[in-house]
Amino acid sequence: MDSIVEQQRQAHEDVERMEQVIVDLMLQNLTKHRYRLIREQKINELLEQIQMRSQVLLDLEKVEGLGSKESARMEERGFDEFYDRLNDIRSYHYRNPDLMVRPPEMEYVKYKHNPEEADEKRKRNISLETAEDAVIDEDILETFIDEDDEHKLETMFSGEEKFGRYVDLNEQHDMYLNLKDAQRLTYLEYLSEFAADSALSSRRKDKQYEEYLDSLNQYFEGYFARAMPLFNLPKARREAQEAFDKEYKPGSDSSNLLFCSVCQRQFEKQTTLSAHMNSRKHQKAVQRLQTEPMAVNQRIEQDRQLAWRKYLVQTYAKILEDRIKDTRANVERRQALTDEERQRELQDEEVSIDGDADDAGEQTYNPLNLPLGWDGKPIPFWLYKLHGLGVKFTCEICGNSVYRGRKAYERHFQESRHATNMRRLGLPNTKQFHGISSIEEALALWQRVEQEVKQNEVNVDTFEEYEDSEGNVFNKKTFMDLKRQGLI
Repeated sequence: MDSIVEQQRQAHEDVERMEQVIVDLMLQNLTKHRYRLIREQKINELLEQIQMRSQVLLDLEKVEGLGSKESARMEERGFDEFYDRLNDIRSYHYRNPDLMVRPPEMEYVKYKHNPEEADEKRKRNISLETAEDAVIDEDILETFIDEDDEHKLETMFSGEEKFGRYVDLNEQHDMYLNLKDAQRLTYLEYLSEFAADSALSSRRKDKQYEEYLDSLNQYFEGYFARAMPLFNLPKARREAQEAFDKEYKPGSDSSNLLFCSVCQRQFEKQTTLSAHMNSRKHQKAVQRLQTEPMAVNQRIEQDRQLAWRKYLVQTYAKILEDRIKDTRANVERRQALTDEERQRELQDEEVSIDGDADDAGEQTYNPLNLPLGWDGKPIPFWLYKLHGLGVKFTCEICGNSVYRGRKAYERHFQESRHATNMRRLGLPNTKQFHGISSIEEALALWQRVEQEVKQNEVNVDTFEEYEDSEGNVFNKKTFMDLKRQGLI
């Protein structure tokens, strides 16, 4: 068994060597997304090994007196101690003459080689015509990426995530649609609004709603571990917890202004909530909570935990804002593809993955911020001007949504999103309201329409005329009044 001092020396050496390996990895200029992601995972593994070695050092220091006693003995005996240990080493190798010794630094040599440069050298060697000229330097071609890493990366992400470039919230979208009283959002709309207060609120805070929030948080935490292994998740959670403790107040929830915390029910109108507050069922629930203080504290704690889960979802969504935006653009682009184009895109992706031609570091040059076409590239500028996509229209009824071009703006009045928001305002989505995007203008138009309807109902009695036996002409109302009185 090695001495305490030797174990400490070896642990320090391993830590220094792994720190140098991390520096070598970070200095490599990698352009391919897959290689960069594998490098981050390797660095994360090295950091975990450094923590393990550091923990070994701390454990050795906790053992009182062992290190100091051994140092004092070595200082006292001097060279005698040195030769005793040298004899122990010689006797060990004498007993094991065939033992293969691999220097520790050889284990980390492969981390110095750039995998992209190794790929180019492999291609050059393969392209050589004669086998004599194709001399392959195995040391140069050996890099920190092996087949297990490639296989692990392919099984780590779903097809929608594209090796961590996008997020895949299809499962959470299905769970959201199955919630009671949830908005009917498409997947594209869900990607834009899943972290909003309106999407994270539910009329009934049941177990299904809690499972939905837990599913979102678990997915994002797993995504951080897979696609962003160097992201400091504990620090982000700690900062979010501190911010939540400062902002949270029991019973305050900006998304639940019409929510009854006693009965755990959400209402759409203030009149309905007021009627519920005066009902016998609500009064009994209040009395039951007053007589059971433990139940009150339990309800307060449940509300706090639910608010914390919602706050955590919003925090993760803010951190991943750019990737969620890229995901939305990718989904929108794929929806515009035909079936033939989708199949061709899948074939191109398979070829690029097999041939290592996938390069996520290359950004598309788009200084005018033009919309993307079916191929993921900006559309031509003449097509952009032809459809008038430079003109933006905002619809206040749809939550200040912005539509590019007159055609998309006119089409959205027939879509379910605009019709749903009109019903929430208590207005019909008829042809009279097409072209009106302001809530104030829509309410004013509806008030004018109602007045005209009432005026028409009043004028019906004055439009019809009746004649008595003497030839006198009266309107309908006057004629009926005189007839009831027996004057005609």
